[in-house]
Amino acid sequence: MADNDAKQTIDNNVQDAELLEKNKQDDAKVYRLIWIALVVVVLLSVVSIGWFYQQLQQQEADIQSSLTELSSQNGDWQSKLEQHRQQLGRLDSDQKQLAEKLQQLTDKQQLSNAELQKRWALQEVKYLLNVANQRALLAHDVVGAIQALIMADKQLEALSDYRLHPLRAEIAEELMSLQSLTTLDIPGMAIQLQTLAAHVDKLRVKKGPEVDFSESPDTADIASTETPAWKQAISDIWQQLRSLVVIRHEQSGEAAVLVPEQRYFLYQNLRLQLESARLALLNADNNSFQHSLKTAISWLDKYFTGEERDAMLASLNSLAEQKIDVSIPDISGSLNWLEEYQQ
Repeated sequence: MADNDAKQTIDNNVQDAELLEKNKQDDAKVYRLIWIALVVVVLLSVVSIGWFYQQLQQQEADIQSSLTELSSQNGDWQSKLEQHRQQLGRLDSDQKQLAEKLQQLTDKQQLSNAELQKRWALQEVKYLLNVANQRALLAHDVVGAIQALIMADKQLEALSDYRLHPLRAEIAEELMSLQSLTTLDIPGMAIQLQTLAAHVDKLRVKKGPEVDFSESPDTADIASTETPAWKQAISDIWQQLRSLVVIRHEQSGEAAVLVPEQRYFLYQNLRLQLESARLALLNADNNSFQHSLKTAISWLDKYFTGEERDAMLASLNSLAEQKIDVSIPDISGSLNWLEEYQQ
């Protein structure tokens, strides 16, 4: 009985040992499976991480490309925005100019009749002051400049505006400076010279006696009997050419007098001297004026004769007594004052 129990106990222990060994073997298998599973999981994780990293790199590249494209588009938009701003600036400037013009038109429409008349009168005064300056400085016409200043002063007097008193004072000073000059009728003298030049063709030129170049009877007979016909024709042509220009010295020793065929040049030269004197007169060139007059007087005395010549000599001698080198004062002060007032 005791042996059976011991045996039973041993059997039980053996079974327990086998079960334990079997369990250990099972546990080892389980551990191997777990490790294998862990390795597989780790490998899968590494692969997954690599794949995700690759995807992240691709996404980053895509994002960078998108950012570059967006930056380029942003630059284009900035350029377009700047263009729109410039266009808006120009439109704003144009709008301001239109507003200014509209305001000017409105102001003009609101001007009263009195103001319009005043502006028109001031424009007339400005025109007269311009005429005075041109007559004084360009034409050296002191009388005409004085008349223009007097007319401008009368226009200002009719306006009765105290603000224009300084302008009238300027005109008064300019009138005094012009009236203090020696008054010469420059336009009248110029007209006189022009009239004399127009009457040059009526003068009579001194001329010498006609020279007879015909051959003596004996010579003509000899030429007709001894000279061939062709030589006679050449001789006749030569005699005709010699007769075209004949110069003769007067007994008094004065300059040579041309035959009637060359009077044209005398008339033209005399007319040229008179025109030169007129231009020198208008330019206030006293030296040229006197030189042209003396030359014309000398030509009249040497080459012309008759009552017309004597009357022209008297007129030219009277003109030669005048001195035209008059210093014209500056009378632009009134014009400058009016221009500043109108601005």
